[in-house]
Amino acid sequence: MPPVHGPRPLLRLLTSCGLVIAVGASAGCKVTSADVDTWKGTRKGPGKMVAVMLADKFEMPLRTYAALELVEMERQDVDGVAEMQRAIQKLEPDARTEIVKSLADGLIELMNKPAEKPSPDGGPPPHQVRAKDAAFLLVSSANPEVREKLTRAVVGWYTADFNGRSLSGNFSAEQVVRGLGASAAKSLVDALHAQLPQQALVKLAELIGQIGDPETRQKAGQRLVAIEREMEGPQFLAWLKTQITEQMKAANQKVDNARIEKAAELNRENFISNGALPAMKYVADLAEVSSRLLEIASSKKTSDDRRTRALQALEGKVGPQNLDEVLALALDASNSVSVRDYAFDRVGDIRSPKALVSMWPLVQNGEDQRLRWRAGELVLAIGGPAVLDEFFSKLAIGSGFPPEELDGYAQRMAQMNPPPREAALAQLQSQDWWKNVIALDYFQRKGAEADIADMTPLTKNATPVKGKGWEKNDTVGKVAERAIAGLRDRLKEAAGTGTK
Repeated sequence: MPPVHGPRPLLRLLTSCGLVIAVGASAGCKVTSADVDTWKGTRKGPGKMVAVMLADKFEMPLRTYAALELVEMERQDVDGVAEMQRAIQKLEPDARTEIVKSLADGLIELMNKPAEKPSPDGGPPPHQVRAKDAAFLLVSSANPEVREKLTRAVVGWYTADFNGRSLSGNFSAEQVVRGLGASAAKSLVDALHAQLPQQALVKLAELIGQIGDPETRQKAGQRLVAIEREMEGPQFLAWLKTQITEQMKAANQKVDNARIEKAAELNRENFISNGALPAMKYVADLAEVSSRLLEIASSKKTSDDRRTRALQALEGKVGPQNLDEVLALALDASNSVSVRDYAFDRVGDIRSPKALVSMWPLVQNGEDQRLRWRAGELVLAIGGPAVLDEFFSKLAIGSGFPPEELDGYAQRMAQMNPPPREAALAQLQSQDWWKNVIALDYFQRKGAEADIADMTPLTKNATPVKGKGWEKNDTVGKVAERAIAGLRDRLKEAAGTGTK
């Protein structure tokens, strides 16, 4: 195999010059960069290249060149990156730091070296991938200055084409960024821009949100708000029209301006709803971001899907100061079902007792089963055992209760601390069948063997249950039988596993 001449003539010249001194120290051991090039294609060559790396009788430029060529060589039988890393780990700390410092620029150059011909699968060329992996592996052995340089280079390589490169090589973008930590997150902020594919924007924001330091997260939040606003602007829409026009021409389709306009608007909505807003979720604890998301959710000029996505992005990130806004969205009958549902969820996140005043009228409204259910579960989740008496007194039947709704109330009771056993026992004695069912469901989840005696009288209760979803001819008695059987099965399973 003829020598492969790489793109580093200066390094090659340095090694040739440096060897004059080396040879004087070790007569009869002339090794040049040309020898290293030849070894890349021989069976024992990689071992010789490792030996050069490890031998301090050679000058550092040649040792560095051998390390770099291990990474660059294209072989199926030898993992050059692994050989290079193992060799570097065998070096003394000072020598290791020095060779990594000398290697950094060459690896970065190789990371950005264009391919001689396009990759069949459209991915990055293999030599770039190997250089990226090698640079990542060397970060831990580098001094602070070189570590920062390699970190910026590796992260920059991914973000140049995040979708196309994120899974390339032995380490994915996520593995690399998490491994590099907060310093990598800083570089990711610079990569955020409006024209990124939606999935890439969301993933970059997730990584920044999870590993970035406060300053980095703050910058990311500001950047994402700016990106979302940019997507609303005329320049972004014009860019989308250009992209769509080029795609139509490439597919030999007739350029239809009306079709382009409609497609551009649809794509803009996708970029915002599936990209910018889900990305903002990871920094939504920042005031600037949460304020913008609430602004979007509250705007009736905005699509329902976008308003819903904004509320989804605020999950767990709203506080008492936001109660009035999200409560207004939840209670506004002119809002869509999805907007109201997620607004109710955000009210639940806040868990403020002040919300109960607005929830009670909905619990008492038996004609709107959906709202009654949403409000009823929120009341129990926020108020806890203290509101149970009031809850049962105000719960209106209307046209009936589906089994899922009553199960939801029982589940909320089962989550209470301290357990509301006495309140549940009282409902077993109620004249209202739906209260009996809630109590039976609660004991099925949380009851003990002793509670079966209090549940058993209801097995003879022939009162029909009323609402969508019940089995035909279902009664309180049949519900009681199922609840007792379920309780016994749970206790038997717990006894078998040694739990309670």
